[in-house]
Amino acid sequence: MDLEQIQEKLINDFDFDKTLEILTKLGENYTKYDLIENAKNLIKMTYTSREMDDVFFYAAYLVASRAYIEGKEVHYSLNFSIDIQSNVEFDLKENFSHRVVSEKEFILREELSNLLELNKTYFEDNKDDKFVKSNILKIEEILEILD
Repeated sequence: MDLEQIQEKLINDFDFDKTLEILTKLGENYTKYDLIENAKNLIKMTYTSREMDDVFFYAAYLVASRAYIEGKEVHYSLNFSIDIQSNVEFDLKENFSHRVVSEKEFILREELSNLLELNKTYFEDNKDDKFVKSNILKIEEILEILD
């Protein structure tokens, strides 16, 4: 389908009269022509978008979207949406931060874990080896610091 066919199908199936009735009750001043033009432009934006993911475009109370379904078909929709929300914000008792682990740190942690396992395996057969026991404790300490 081309753009004009998609616009025509979505606009003909959409209940602009009901939408205008709701908007009028909300004290909003739109004409049917305004809503249709907004819808056409939104649909055009979804149609011309180069994104290969789902896309959504909003204008006033209208939402146009495009989604690909299993890479086989495309789905366009036009919606009327009123967003009613409730939000609350407050300060945390303690701050926290998300730490991003670098690739080098990840590799280091993996190598230390492998080294720890080797030392533990060796220590099972050589319980008197104080050096290996010391290595195990030190590696565990380093891993704790990394966490």
